[in-house]
Amino acid sequence: MILKYILLISYICNISSFFINPLFNNWNCIGIKENIDFTKPYKYNIGELPLVFWKTENNSLISTVNICKHMGSSLDNGKIENSCLICPYHGLKFDKYSKIGNTIEHEGKIYWSYKSTNKKPYSVPFYNNKKYEKSFIQIDMDCSFQDSAYNIMDLHHPEYVHSGMVGFGNSIPPSNIKDHYYNKNNMIGLSFDYKSNDLIKKINKNAVNTKNYHMFNYPSFSWSKVTFEKYNHLIIGVDILPLAEKKTRWIITIVHNYMNKNIIEKNFMKSMAYTILLQDFHQLKNQYKENLLKKEILFNYHLSNENPIIRLKELFKFDYNYPDINSCVNLYKDFNNK
Repeated sequence: MILKYILLISYICNISSFFINPLFNNWNCIGIKENIDFTKPYKYNIGELPLVFWKTENNSLISTVNICKHMGSSLDNGKIENSCLICPYHGLKFDKYSKIGNTIEHEGKIYWSYKSTNKKPYSVPFYNNKKYEKSFIQIDMDCSFQDSAYNIMDLHHPEYVHSGMVGFGNSIPPSNIKDHYYNKNNMIGLSFDYKSNDLIKKINKNAVNTKNYHMFNYPSFSWSKVTFEKYNHLIIGVDILPLAEKKTRWIITIVHNYMNKNIIEKNFMKSMAYTILLQDFHQLKNQYKENLLKKEILFNYHLSNENPIIRLKELFKFDYNYPDINSCVNLYKDFNNK
């Protein structure tokens, strides 16, 4: 009888774990290291989950909910003393035992996860190769998390969205298209050859064609590799983070082994990437908000070679919910029960 009672209590205490939003158990990129002032608390949010992290004296990072457990003050205006975050309202101290989830540095970015199934975030290919230049861009898109993912894996929009003098798209369709799917790890890939327009030819040493490979590591990380003349590579890593139902932060990692002789070439590559991101920004702000009507209408019409996007849609359908306030409450209940 006593054993049954203990098991019942254990079940009740852990039942909220079944309702943890899947995104909280993923590594979420929350900022670019070089843009963060570690001498003070750094606030961020994942959907409607408000969080704050601070750096301890031994250089570890501690995150907790950005609401004081005493009288509900925000903590990001507090100060850091002796590795503790001090609430500015009544001086309540938050220490390592207040830690919710894990906060780590990885490849020049900061990540948070409540209970990640992976030991570390996904990596951008060639990031640690000393022959490659690295730079970062952050931009907030006025679109949903799902629309961001679909755009990243979309083969067709460059002809329209990225055409013109400073885009990479053209009217010649891609060739040698193959899709790659790794069901075990929810990895969705797409490879193809692409005919360069005049601008890209000049940048790519008059190379006519590029070989392209896109990989989406569900739910929030992707990378693409553009290759010409076999050994010249441009890799674009993209971490996406939901800030609101129709606002998603994109954190871009740019890695390349050409146009890297000096700071001028490096900044040119970064400015080109930013210009292309702005083209996506202007299109994505036209995306309709997520609701039942949009779900009913979405992908009633298919273009060719959209298998990767359809797989993404199915994953989102069964394994993604926007991190709303109910998700936040369930997470905090789970944390308290532990």
